[in-house]
Amino acid sequence: MKTDGKFTSTVKTNGSDAVLRVLDSLLADSGQKRLTGSQATVILDALASSNDPALVLRFPVVLSICARNGVSLNSHSLFSKYWESSPKKQNLEKLLLLTDELFDLEGVEAPQNLKKIVNPLKARYGTLLSSRMLSLSSGLSISIRSAQNTLRDYTARIKKAIPAQKPEGTGSERKPVVPEGSTELDASLARLFSPKQKDLVFKKLKNEAFTKTEREYYSRVVRKKLLSIANVRVNDIAVKLTQK
Repeated sequence: MKTDGKFTSTVKTNGSDAVLRVLDSLLADSGQKRLTGSQATVILDALASSNDPALVLRFPVVLSICARNGVSLNSHSLFSKYWESSPKKQNLEKLLLLTDELFDLEGVEAPQNLKKIVNPLKARYGTLLSSRMLSLSSGLSISIRSAQNTLRDYTARIKKAIPAQKPEGTGSERKPVVPEGSTELDASLARLFSPKQKDLVFKKLKNEAFTKTEREYYSRVVRKKLLSIANVRVNDIAVKLTQK
């Protein structure tokens, strides 16, 4: 596996201690420190191979950092060093699938290609969130609730670390993403979403806090509708048919 020289050799030489130092550095910097794709691959591989539950629990956090840094996952880089039945490969697969489920549940942004990688794994492993513990190789098991709480703690810190938007007119901040007073937009959304769902769409755009019930409903229903709308092929079909 091709990786970033010095970074890779340090991780391989010092094992979990080096990975922990790198993770602590990333987390202490509130997720603002840059992380490359090759570095992320090394860290994810090390976490999936670790016998330290405290390290493994941070696997979803690393993927969240990947998303914040615009890192696109590469299945070849992640899996090519393992044979098909390798326990370590299975660990990686399970942790990727669990992270995807947690991201959907918590409304956390996922790195590019995560869905593409985990979709084929669902038939093999089922829904991992339905279990209390996730069993990995070497007899290690991690608490799914603990993984969820670790991810929640990180995302909460990130939200607190983001500077509050300055008042409009300062010239130093972008204008709000949400178009206001758009009758056409409101009517278009009303054709696709119920009033409750439409409210959640705008609430998400404005980065307003969800209640637990809203977060779960958004992940279970609204986000899936948005993903369907964002699908390139669906969009192409819609454009083609409306032009006839």
